[in-house]
Amino acid sequence: MISVDEAKKIILASVEPVDTEQIPLAESHYRVVAEDVASQDDIPPFDNSSMDGYALYAAEVQDAHSASPVTLKVLEEVQAGDVSQKTLEKGTAVHIMTGAPIPDGADAVIEQELTSSRNGTVGIASPVIKGKNIRRKGEDVRAGQVVVRKGTRLSASHMGALASVGRASVVVFRKPKVAFLTSGNELVRVDSALGPGKIRNSNAYSMLGLLEEAQCSPVELGMTPDNEEVLTRKVNEGIHNDALITSGGVSVGKYDLMLKAMENASVERKFWKVNIKPGGPFAFGVFKRNGKAVPVFALPGNPVSTMVTFLQFVLPGLQKLMGMIPSSRLHVKARLEHDITKKDSKRHFVRGIVRNEAGALVVTTTGSQSSGVLTSMTAANCFIVLPEERKDPKVGEEVEVELL
Repeated sequence: MISVDEAKKIILASVEPVDTEQIPLAESHYRVVAEDVASQDDIPPFDNSSMDGYALYAAEVQDAHSASPVTLKVLEEVQAGDVSQKTLEKGTAVHIMTGAPIPDGADAVIEQELTSSRNGTVGIASPVIKGKNIRRKGEDVRAGQVVVRKGTRLSASHMGALASVGRASVVVFRKPKVAFLTSGNELVRVDSALGPGKIRNSNAYSMLGLLEEAQCSPVELGMTPDNEEVLTRKVNEGIHNDALITSGGVSVGKYDLMLKAMENASVERKFWKVNIKPGGPFAFGVFKRNGKAVPVFALPGNPVSTMVTFLQFVLPGLQKLMGMIPSSRLHVKARLEHDITKKDSKRHFVRGIVRNEAGALVVTTTGSQSSGVLTSMTAANCFIVLPEERKDPKVGEEVEVELL
């Protein structure tokens, strides 16, 4: 049995990113950039006004007051997209709109609300400091500066930044095709009535949602009985994708045949059993196809174990497969609202609900922590992470919380 950290390390060392493709910027939301993208221009490309107002020379209005405004001659009006043809001289100003280039000779913009205009002049009712309300050339981005780094998943703001530097298309890592398979003689379709000893195949839908949230392309292989020949055939089918995830059949029972099916399909097992609760029987291996490793994640079949091991082990592996720099979820400290019983030396991921109470974080469990209680995941907004060495945390103690 290996540690949680060692399992993650082995997975990340075994996974390589998929190949790349060039796509239109408009289709790039949540895709992962496969190259550093630098700007060829300064952004903004010129000094411009951040306000509607009047461009002027600040020293001329340093004594301005509402009781004794300074009057300046207005040379012209400049809109965004236009360029002033005038150079400011003593006693003059230019009426300027937000985004318009700063005219020669001006070193500040005063807000329109602090002025009054009449007959081609403007009264300035307040002093203004040099540089006020001016957005400087290159203030956002300098020419040659990297605006998006390789491995970044593109958000809406990243897309806007790429547009601002003129990138109509972007090179991204291809969306990986991830096959998933659920197994067990007890499983029936979601729309089936429950006969004796049967349960509906909830894991298939949890897996589908998790893969779509991860921005992978799911390939459903269906559900299979606990039959070595059938399982082997399905594993062989799955390893012709970019990754394969299975659920069920990885414990020590007579009909836990997934490990045997992986072996039959020439999947090299890297480890089996992790010091974690829930999800201990988790296994990981790789299949070499055309010199490239196809990761195979074999998850326990209990519904919560499936989700916990996906979030802790599979997701980081898929992030690397997609070309991302794998990142962990945010961890914070919270005060425990009741005792938790923990006698073993495993790392526990307890489903919890964390909330802000009078400026401090407090956390409670969702109730039963049985690995079959899937509703505990729907109620949770965090995991209470109890390290291997921690025993029986008590009410009022501080615990580590991993936000979901």
